[in-house]
Amino acid sequence: MRLHLYLEPVGSAPVPYDHLPALVGAFHGWLGHAPNAVHDGLSLYSLSWLSGGRSARGGLRFPEGARWHVSAHDETLIQRLVGGILRQPELECGLRVVDAQFRLPPAFASGTQRFVVGSPVFLKGDRPAPNRPVDHILWHDPRADALLTHIFHRKLEAAGLPTDGAAVAFDRKYPRARPKLATYKGIQSRASLCPVLVTGNTQQLQLAWTCGVGHSTGIGFGSLA
Repeated sequence: MRLHLYLEPVGSAPVPYDHLPALVGAFHGWLGHAPNAVHDGLSLYSLSWLSGGRSARGGLRFPEGARWHVSAHDETLIQRLVGGILRQPELECGLRVVDAQFRLPPAFASGTQRFVVGSPVFLKGDRPAPNRPVDHILWHDPRADALLTHIFHRKLEAAGLPTDGAAVAFDRKYPRARPKLATYKGIQSRASLCPVLVTGNTQQLQLAWTCGVGHSTGIGFGSLA
């Protein structure tokens, strides 16, 4: 299930560019005392980035409001979110929720479905040496598709679904694919703004739509629109 949130600015200050921690903090705050599997385990949920913003001095402005969506395999998680939003609709980044709408996963036909992304797709490779940083894999890297598929299979298994026939690949025919540098709590990550091609049956495609692709979907990467 997906929850589309509509937000409006609180006050006149712009929303900071580095607002991902505020979104993630709001998500976990709304969930409250959810099981540790939600807060610490494999993320069977995904968070998009805010849309509708315009660059301004010191941050982003949303003259017509902001849009944000949260998706989860477990429908009860979405229900918990709604209860939390009603208790505390304001986010620390200067926005508050003014409306919300539910959406069920589409009834995808089995086969290959192209998805645009609601946030950049992040992939972490192996650490090349003990004192070297972890490699960040982009859409044009030949290792990317196998890693996307591996992560997707882990999520399918965690959801109790078969992995047979399921695969994820970047749409390399997309002419405007580009890297995106994002900072989360001071850590910089290089991710890919590029659509993906997901192959599977109806349930597998619905899980991709819900849980996103790649690493770190629980902190705002790899959500699918």
